[in-house]
Amino acid sequence: MTISGWLLLQNIFWASIAALGFGVLFNVPRRAIFGCALGGALAYAVRTLLVQFGVTGIEAATLLGATVVGFVGVRLGRHWHVPAPVFIVPGVIPLVPGYLAFRTMIDLLTLTTNAPAVDQALLLVAAATSLKTTLIVGGIAAGVAVPSLILRRHRPMT
Repeated sequence: MTISGWLLLQNIFWASIAALGFGVLFNVPRRAIFGCALGGALAYAVRTLLVQFGVTGIEAATLLGATVVGFVGVRLGRHWHVPAPVFIVPGVIPLVPGYLAFRTMIDLLTLTTNAPAVDQALLLVAAATSLKTTLIVGGIAAGVAVPSLILRRHRPMT
């Protein structure tokens, strides 16, 4: 499935608005709100472009998108003298696999309620979606953690 240029720009815009909204929800300082929106747009753009051009699957693309936001967040945090998670956490919000996690939960609930008549195909689909969801969430966590560990400061920020 390919995304046209205009639709991609619209999706990047809405991803930045989502990150901006979570920045407001998390009481990010006003001077850092633009960095949150930039992180959300950058994360979504990296993931979408990597998947669209067939470079990687969605799991690895999510890891790379979160890593890019992690490095940018550390850099912006040092520039504006605020902690890096102020930029990183709202920036990775557009990467959260909402539909996939919902589909996983529905499949698991269907498996548990229909225990005597477990369908082999449904079991395979539930296993695949739960594994994919877990890998995407793990990719987000690793992408957020790795840049902070690599670029660790050995002196106070003040």
